[in-house]
Amino acid sequence: MKKIKNRMKYLPSLYFLLLSPLYLNAQSEQAIEVKEAYKYVGETKIVCGRIVSTKYLKRASGGPIFLNFGRDYPNQQMTGLIWFGRFSEYFTYKPEKFLKRKNVCVKGYISQHEGKTQMEIRTEKQIKLRE
Repeated sequence: MKKIKNRMKYLPSLYFLLLSPLYLNAQSEQAIEVKEAYKYVGETKIVCGRIVSTKYLKRASGGPIFLNFGRDYPNQQMTGLIWFGRFSEYFTYKPEKFLKRKNVCVKGYISQHEGKTQMEIRTEKQIKLRE
């Protein structure tokens, strides 16, 4: 009986060790608003906001689609960048039309380009529509 009691006193510590990675992972998965994205450059995050406008440069190299979050270009809070020429097979819709004026959450690596916050989007699985 004494052995069981000794083992039982370590049980809370064992639970902590086993569950803390799950807790930390859940913390890193918390969504942030698009206006806060600039604070997380260099990190992978879920960013939520409204796509105000889009621009598809079909004839440009790589066929980029720009999704302007929060405000219209050139004052956007963040740009979602889809290299549609390279990743079109990963989309079942035309992002520049379907996503315009939609509230979405996107998951990806936040970077900067010419002082503006951006996230590269390679597949529609990175994008979730919000109510």
